[in-house]
Amino acid sequence: MIRAIVAPAAVLLPATARAHGFIERYDLPVPLGYFVAGAAAAVALTLLVAVLFARRAPGAGQGVPVALGSMPPWLKHLCRAVSVGLFGLTVAAALWGTADPLMNLAPTFVLIVWWVGLGLVVACIGNIWPALDPWRALFESMDAAARQLGRPAGLAFGWRWPPALGMWPAVALLLVWCGLEVVYPIATVPYRLGCMALAWTVVTLCGMACFGRETWQENADVFAIYFAMLGRAAPFSLWRGMTAPTPAGEAGFVLAMLSTVLFDSLHSGQAWLLIENGLARLVAQVMDTNGYFAGAIGLVAVWLAFFGAYKFTCLVTARLARGSTSSKVAAMFAPTLVPIAVAYNIAHNFSLLVTQAPNAIPLLSDPLGRRWNLFGTAGMYLDVGDLDAKATWTIAITAIVIGHAIAVWLGHRVALREFGAPREAAIASFPLTALMVGYTAVSLLLIVEPMVVFEPPALR
Repeated sequence: MIRAIVAPAAVLLPATARAHGFIERYDLPVPLGYFVAGAAAAVALTLLVAVLFARRAPGAGQGVPVALGSMPPWLKHLCRAVSVGLFGLTVAAALWGTADPLMNLAPTFVLIVWWVGLGLVVACIGNIWPALDPWRALFESMDAAARQLGRPAGLAFGWRWPPALGMWPAVALLLVWCGLEVVYPIATVPYRLGCMALAWTVVTLCGMACFGRETWQENADVFAIYFAMLGRAAPFSLWRGMTAPTPAGEAGFVLAMLSTVLFDSLHSGQAWLLIENGLARLVAQVMDTNGYFAGAIGLVAVWLAFFGAYKFTCLVTARLARGSTSSKVAAMFAPTLVPIAVAYNIAHNFSLLVTQAPNAIPLLSDPLGRRWNLFGTAGMYLDVGDLDAKATWTIAITAIVIGHAIAVWLGHRVALREFGAPREAAIASFPLTALMVGYTAVSLLLIVEPMVVFEPPALR
């Protein structure tokens, strides 16, 4: 992701823009297809290992939940003050700061430090977003004030969320957010980012008031749900987090987490030009010069392809595991895909995070790009080194293989819990493993192919 920042950075700061456009690509010793085949085989072998060594359903007490919500009142108030302060500073920078996205705090802080950086932190240690959520802090403060002013129910209107609606609004919002990142370059104009932040503030505060904070954040708050999903992949809560009950639409949300990252890779590559040209010939009357229509169609199409493949796999699994339904299977296995979403983010964004996130330190002292030095860090540019294409390739392929292998292992454990007997569990795991193998191959081709060249060395 973050194409909108990397694109201008590639022109102005070429040494720090290698995440999505490498100046030099890694020359593979063998064709890329060999790596794809090897990675797919490794994922497939994970099922064999799981079948041989995980033959009993996991106990109810397995998994160690990490409770991060309980904290001293002073720390809670400090976190709220910091989060609301940073949010206000970011919005102010977006609305009144320089139009240069590289010199304005808002794009770097929102799209790199917060969206990518915090996401990876949450995936490593657990969901700390509730303690840092500025919208939650604002609503709870306003709600408490309303109670003190004599309204017993606070800001709550008590509307009931339709159970059938589930998380589907959040799915749509995640696709919209990705479209604003990748297709419509919102970060190239910080003012747009600020307007969107204010609009989301109004929407989410109204949603919390209408349906209650918890209900809204569990079903429609795309950011709260996103970080909660990533928190399930934290090592200490991996099993329990991946096997918790799932509401309607969660499978669609998890598949959106996967497909949006892959679409960003596709949209940044040469293959997308061929797709755009094909669409231009088919539906020339609705195409625009900026490619917004083609990008929107492509984003939804990639999600539909991933979601459709997953639903078909669940249908096959339900036929093999008699007594179950495809909807039940889809809900049952959806959380086990979250480690893949984490892996895709590492593969696609890790080098960008390492090279670009330190820029937030000088920008904090000059958030509006007016040559200020509020905290004495305006000239503090950290030299974090440079991740070359070989290192980034190694990190990417390792993350993708490990993420899919964990998903296969967890999927088999879920099958053991649901179907009991090892034989039935193994049979039920085959279709999902085949899907994981396919996802592995597709993700490697889309995410890491631009990093490498794969001409075999000349014979001597």
